[in-house]
Amino acid sequence: MSELINFFGEFKTRHQVKTKFVLVGIWNTIFGYGIFCLFDTLFTWLFSTRPAAYMCAMVVTQVLATINAYICHKYITFKSEIKGRAIIAEFFRFSTTYVLTFCLSLILLPVLVEIGHIHPKIAAAIIILICAVLSYLGHSRFSFKAIIK
Repeated sequence: MSELINFFGEFKTRHQVKTKFVLVGIWNTIFGYGIFCLFDTLFTWLFSTRPAAYMCAMVVTQVLATINAYICHKYITFKSEIKGRAIIAEFFRFSTTYVLTFCLSLILLPVLVEIGHIHPKIAAAIIILICAVLSYLGHSRFSFKAIIK
């Protein structure tokens, strides 16, 4: 009987984590996409080439969105209680997951824009969806693994 209770307790916890991940992900997607659009527009005025504008916008967006995502996932999704110096290691694991999605973004964005002839803002939206799935897998299995077991 206790095994059944444990099973349902773990199922409920995992379901709640996934739901929170999606909600925080929606927020971070809106935040990140808004920042990308803002900087893409700003950099289009500042740089003479279109690729320089959208690639710089992607870099700035990645840094800001990663910090935003870490704070939200730490305190809302995974409710990490890690404090002090251990936060640095946790943030490093978290950031490592985003390095993969960032590199993928840097490769896919020019491919979709220059070869696929997709507008940079639409290409960024497509990339966000792909990276959302990859980041959940990375965070649930690596960044905050000890927390959700």
